[in-house]
Amino acid sequence: MAEGIHIRIKDIAEKAGCSIGTVDRVIHKRGRVAEDVKKRILQIMEELHYKPNVNARVLASKRPLTLGILLPAFRKGEYWELPILGIQEALRRYEEQGYRVITKQASYTSPEDFYTSGMKMISAEIDGIIMNPATYKECVRLVRSYFQNNIPFILIDSDIRGAPSLSFIGKDPVQSGLTGGKLIHQITRNIPHLKNIWIINLSKKQYQMYSLLARESGFMKYFSGKNLQGDYAIRTYDLEDEGVQKSLDRQMEALFQKDIPEAIYVTGSRVHKIASSLKRLKLDPRPLLIGHDLIEANSRMVRDESIDFLIEEEARKQGYMAVESMIRSVVHKETIEKKQLMNLMIYTRENLPLDPPDQG
Repeated sequence: MAEGIHIRIKDIAEKAGCSIGTVDRVIHKRGRVAEDVKKRILQIMEELHYKPNVNARVLASKRPLTLGILLPAFRKGEYWELPILGIQEALRRYEEQGYRVITKQASYTSPEDFYTSGMKMISAEIDGIIMNPATYKECVRLVRSYFQNNIPFILIDSDIRGAPSLSFIGKDPVQSGLTGGKLIHQITRNIPHLKNIWIINLSKKQYQMYSLLARESGFMKYFSGKNLQGDYAIRTYDLEDEGVQKSLDRQMEALFQKDIPEAIYVTGSRVHKIASSLKRLKLDPRPLLIGHDLIEANSRMVRDESIDFLIEEEARKQGYMAVESMIRSVVHKETIEKKQLMNLMIYTRENLPLDPPDQG
């Protein structure tokens, strides 16, 4: 059939020697179809370059898709704005295609808020939930209720091992830490004396430390796996971000009274705050500084070389893919990959994107 001609389900049915209803069941993955007939239909669809009519698929849904969004509270410019931007981008694109999507969003500031907000979604006629887990205990309690009420959920950024989620979308934080460790080793390996390295876990809330500690674990795993403990003195500092830069400056100044490291690995997105402290202290030479996440404050510090490397786990894309995966599963009954792992991107001033990465 000539390219450009509109392909109808009827055309596929005639070519396959079956009914239109059989073709429809194969396209929408519902109902039972003999395996040989299914293979024949799929082969013909490929030969004819058939693309399902998205709007027709959406109109088959009798009511809007309602998604629950359960993520930590954040201020503009902080890390959690990135997946929200991805979610919003996905919603715009799907709504342009005719999907009717309603979101019910809740944020939490503590594990107790996480559990309470998550439980409220059970009675809100939610079709699926996109969330980041707070702590293990509250997540298990919430997941138990979702499972009993047959509500699918997707975890982004952090996984809970064994949770019956529809999918986990993110990156193993241990692998991110390994990457940070390898970067520092490759840059400092030829320094002849014992190298001092700091790991800084800087968080606003203690319950937000899980992924930071997992990255720390991966970082140390790199050095122990290479038997480098004799060449490096690695110290870890757990600092609380009180929201006042001067307070953090005082904490950093006190630490530098002890020694000045060759490199600092900040396990989270608040690396720009450590960079600000280093600028004020005017250390010469300044320690190599590595952190995470392509938020605007970090990008500015990379551009002026106050931060040397940023490790990015495509946080914005996580939000986009979560919406896409939920629609594929709930609306189109497709099987979703249990783990959708993001790429690790390493940014310096030379390759920093001018605009946010496209999520299409």
